[in-house]
Amino acid sequence: MTALPRHREFITLGLTPGCPAGVGPELLPIAITQLVDDGALPHSLRWRFFASAALLVRACHRAKVQAVRQHNTVTVAGCDVVCTVDDDDDPGRLVEAGVVNDDALVCQRDSLLRAIAGAARGDVDAIITAPVRKAALVVAGEQFPGQTELVHQTLRDDDGPPLMVFSGAAFMLGLHTVHVPLSTVAEHITAVAVERSVRRLAEAARAFLGVARPRVVVLGVNPHAGEGGLLGDEEVRIITPLLQRLAHDSDFDVVGPVPADGFFADVARHARGTGTMRSVQAVLAMHHDQGLAPYKLLVGGDGVNITWGVCVPRTSPDHGTADALAGTGRADPSSTKAAILAALKLADAALERR
Repeated sequence: MTALPRHREFITLGLTPGCPAGVGPELLPIAITQLVDDGALPHSLRWRFFASAALLVRACHRAKVQAVRQHNTVTVAGCDVVCTVDDDDDPGRLVEAGVVNDDALVCQRDSLLRAIAGAARGDVDAIITAPVRKAALVVAGEQFPGQTELVHQTLRDDDGPPLMVFSGAAFMLGLHTVHVPLSTVAEHITAVAVERSVRRLAEAARAFLGVARPRVVVLGVNPHAGEGGLLGDEEVRIITPLLQRLAHDSDFDVVGPVPADGFFADVARHARGTGTMRSVQAVLAMHHDQGLAPYKLLVGGDGVNITWGVCVPRTSPDHGTADALAGTGRADPSSTKAAILAALKLADAALERR
């Protein structure tokens, strides 16, 4: 990540509500409260909420968390959260739980744009973005497939694409392709692109897990990793020659391409004490559901989405807006708590490098 001059000894985390009709806003005060109760947050931590105090107070009421408001600051579990938007300028302040309307969609977009701008200015050291409705992420006439792509447009640390990375299990997961139709995945399997994903994932594992030489497993694109070309030839033509070349790299170990089903079956056997899997720090999946479906089973609600390839850390819970749970008190804050802790860890590491 890009190193900027270290200018303060405290860390400021930025928060977005996501879509205010979903569970995002109410999970934030619950997560903060539980983390404070656990003693997991430093006293020097500061907070910015890129929406209105009215929206945050409403979210606290929905979550049954006590909130004290003074002007644009809302105190939650002893933490002062500075809100950056006046009430009258925030259409999301009146959105009801589970009721999706234009106000909700404007709020989710504008709060995210404010957070990105604030991060670019250096107002915050990391941002935690709550879940949004991806179909409504239209900015200046451009449809963005997700928050990852919109965040990366402004905060990217080089000219390459971002890598969506997940933490929470014994190893980190990277997705080579993310928000693209399954029918187009093969178009993205090039030696240059896959090498970039492998290197980004190894970098993430080194930085986040503190492993000097991470072991990266690369999954095949096709069933049975192509079965020697019988079920698809991307592995034979592209991935295997690339990984043979990368095997001589001194910064990481790389293995693959391996069949996805066999790899995750071995993970399950290893968890039961019967597997033969060697220590693995990172796994690169070739497409979204190939990696995320089994990974979410492994993390059990504690997963964190991390955007790698940006100059200011960005994390997010690994779930969607969950409208049916909004306002019911049944939504699980575990992933939001983990996203806050991951953002804090990444921000602290970035400040140490400055």
